[in-house]
Amino acid sequence: MIARPAFTVDQDRLSLDHENPWPIEGEPMETEHGAFPPDTPFLSGGVDLFVMGSAYAPNGNPTGEVRVDVRAGSRFSRSIRVVGDRVWRAVGGDGKKTPLVLEASPPAPFVSMPLSYERAFGGTTNAEGYDYSYPPNPAGRGLYATAEAALEQPLPNLEDYEHPIRSIDDRPEPVGTAPYPADGSLRPLSALELHVDHVNSENTRIERITPRFFNAAHPSMVIPPEHAPAPGELIEVTSVRPGGAPFRFGLPDMAMHAHVQLEDRQYLFPLHLDQIGMLPDENRVFLSFRTVFTYRMVPHERRRTTLHRGHAPNSIPESYAARWEDAS
Repeated sequence: MIARPAFTVDQDRLSLDHENPWPIEGEPMETEHGAFPPDTPFLSGGVDLFVMGSAYAPNGNPTGEVRVDVRAGSRFSRSIRVVGDRVWRAVGGDGKKTPLVLEASPPAPFVSMPLSYERAFGGTTNAEGYDYSYPPNPAGRGLYATAEAALEQPLPNLEDYEHPIRSIDDRPEPVGTAPYPADGSLRPLSALELHVDHVNSENTRIERITPRFFNAAHPSMVIPPEHAPAPGELIEVTSVRPGGAPFRFGLPDMAMHAHVQLEDRQYLFPLHLDQIGMLPDENRVFLSFRTVFTYRMVPHERRRTTLHRGHAPNSIPESYAARWEDAS
């Protein structure tokens, strides 16, 4: 069961928005912010954090670089360096007798920059007659096999502060705040738990695939369950509003639970927060709650699942039970 309430943000507070729901879909959903994977019946390995939109220069004054800081509660934070358009320029060599030496041009000033994976490191290049795509982000930019191929070509606009691109041989992980592309390799890799044999690497094996495989955010934007923000804690993102004010709100104290009835057998399952989606340009937020349960299918057995607001009670109230004799 998935519940996904939507909100508007006004003066750092959330108000329920019944007019603009964020869909729950069994198929991939294309949006202007990227493709969302289908909602599947599996628990994820943490809370997905999405920031969908653009980075903005302070007060609308063109700049070559801004910093986007994302904070969720007191135990989770991430930062992304957003830089203006750059290209690789030749500063030495001729590519014939001596190898080309390249360096990045100064970033062009910008007012806004999309926070999309097309602006992060990656892409496709040709090496020895074959096209090669960067597995973590095939749709990105900045991947080149040779200096000649890179000359006057763009670098990425979104970078990790700890791993900036200094050479065409660098292969950093792409960074981003939108839904992570379905064809990227970081999600499955982040879900692997390995048994590493430091003596004989051939004995290294996969121990298990963790629930992080079912997360939709970039792995660095997945909040571990033990670090998930508590109700009342602040969610804040900087440099994503044209006027310069941070986009922020307090996480509401919102709880839900499911009542499952199979003939006369009844069960309660709490829903867990597993997504926080932010659209600063639209002053919108959605929260996603989920629970997963299984049951034995009995032919002709009557069954019903009901969503209730609030924390699951210690015992099942009589009012929850369906009176099958009254059902049509």
